[in-house]
Amino acid sequence: MSWEVWARRVRDPRLPLRHRSSALRSLINLHAPLGFEGTERHLRQLVGVTDHRGGRLGARRTDDWTEVTLVAALEALEASRGSRLRYTAVFAERRRREKAEHRRQPTRGDSQALHRAEWFKDVDEAARRQPSRREIRRARG
Repeated sequence: MSWEVWARRVRDPRLPLRHRSSALRSLINLHAPLGFEGTERHLRQLVGVTDHRGGRLGARRTDDWTEVTLVAALEALEASRGSRLRYTAVFAERRRREKAEHRRQPTRGDSQALHRAEWFKDVDEAARRQPSRREIRRARG
């Protein structure tokens, strides 16, 4: 299913909370900037849902979620995903321009910035090219 379908399920007040929290976990599967467990833990802390597991893997307690906390967690996850999508769109546009200038490979810094685990991605960083080691050495000497 798509992101929109799962998000609609999280927001649907006719569904039981356990189904809605399961839909939120499905969304975390689609966008987990801090890994699945890290993203879930971050969302719980962000919206004030206590983690009865003590930070360990184990059975999930879906009864901890309320209508308000589920929607707040969904909005936070959507904001993070939106920042990631904007970052990759700006990065892709910059790479198209660079390829037209015969810069066929992104620098290691570009690749690291693209794959770095971050809750929010800095779109301005995607617009700037990270210089390669060779370019840094040439600029110094």
